[in-house]
Amino acid sequence: MIISRRPLLLGAAAAGFAATNAFAQSAADFMGEWHGVLDLGAQQLRLRLVVADGPTATLFSVDQGNSAIPIGATRIEGDQLSLDIPVIRASFRGRLAGGRIEGTFTQGGTLPLVFQRGEAVATGPEALTQARLAELRARAGAPGMGAAASNRDGRAVAFADGVRALGQPQAVTAGDKWHLGSITKSMTATLVARAAEAGAISWTDTVGAVLGAAIPEMRAEYRDLTFRHLLSHRGGLQANIEMVQLMAFPRESADSRVDRIAYARMGLLQNPVGPKEQTFTYSNTGYVIAGAMLEAKMGAPWETLIQQHVFTPLGMSSAGQGAPGSAGAYDQPVGHAPGPTTVAADGSVSVPMIPHPPGHPITDNPAALGPAGRVHASFEDVFKYLVAHRDRTPFLNAQSWQTLHTPPYGGPYAMGWQAEGDRLWHNGSNTLFYAEVMVDRGRGIVAAAAVNDGRAPDMRPHVGVALLGAAQAVA
Repeated sequence: MIISRRPLLLGAAAAGFAATNAFAQSAADFMGEWHGVLDLGAQQLRLRLVVADGPTATLFSVDQGNSAIPIGATRIEGDQLSLDIPVIRASFRGRLAGGRIEGTFTQGGTLPLVFQRGEAVATGPEALTQARLAELRARAGAPGMGAAASNRDGRAVAFADGVRALGQPQAVTAGDKWHLGSITKSMTATLVARAAEAGAISWTDTVGAVLGAAIPEMRAEYRDLTFRHLLSHRGGLQANIEMVQLMAFPRESADSRVDRIAYARMGLLQNPVGPKEQTFTYSNTGYVIAGAMLEAKMGAPWETLIQQHVFTPLGMSSAGQGAPGSAGAYDQPVGHAPGPTTVAADGSVSVPMIPHPPGHPITDNPAALGPAGRVHASFEDVFKYLVAHRDRTPFLNAQSWQTLHTPPYGGPYAMGWQAEGDRLWHNGSNTLFYAEVMVDRGRGIVAAAAVNDGRAPDMRPHVGVALLGAAQAVA
């Protein structure tokens, strides 16, 4: 199944901890305070670990408000330390050696993590080069990888390495189109801002008022949700509809409005995960509902609206929907799913999913999910979009830019963006591609990186390093 991915976040948790299980004679060597840096690629997070008798432990995310993350179970066996962290669905396994605890942190994917007694310092990114990108692609095991960045002074870099499809000779290029997955979400939010400025919709339009006639049976808890709730994932909606329901929707459609209403109906009948505004749940469903509201108010499919009001005005001629490339061809990067079909020379194992040939019908999200994650584009055109956000150009007025870049109900998530200070970031995957983009308004830099491999947990650290490395190359 293909769905859009949420950003990987360590996550803040309420203070407190609990731990159980026996410990060996060397447990005293683990007692006290330890420091480490978790390299997520797109960012580095400093961690503080406090181990006490019991044994018990508490983990603090220094760069996320120094919040305490409760440990579900702490185990010390000889020179081995194991931490289970269910609140963020993570774990750590490490070995005490030479005054350091060397191990791995697992949260979706697995990353190296070393704790030491002294304070750990996050290191800056290494400027990306062609050789460095090739190394990152090989480490990720991706068929192809691309990364690019530019700054306000006009300096730009663009790199590409690998092939468009395993088993085929066509190389990826710096001008290729990449599937952007959930990076689409900020584009949908930008469309809402454009429509609001034009008077076609209002930020305060409610789901009940706009879709009530089409979906009269929607749950009462959702009737007063607005675009602000939907686009910031603060509506209390579940993340997705049921898998069996999603699988029934077509991958391609000449007009997805009927499908979108059907999807919205399913989502609006699900139980809430919590009260609106207080609850953050990354929700593809919320963006599908927002798309259906735009369609109801403006009388055209979301695909037409995003083209007319965002892509065309910004000159994004390569931007489109669905898998990039021509049917049955290798003229653009081809998405790859995990599997044993093809083994590349570097050891990567994936199945190429060529657009629309017989035998490979699953090349993207269902068309109904368009507002949440179906756009593809070249880096050149992605930068036209990112630069508009970086420079807050006249494409939108000042108030609209501020609305898009500000979390309306607290936390770090704004309107389709992870927002921290002057930096905007998001990632996306349709489980066949993985991509990240960044807007650094303070340094005047925009950057993007992508792979044609959908194993997001394995791709994240390498794509993130390429993203920050590209930005460093133009800093």
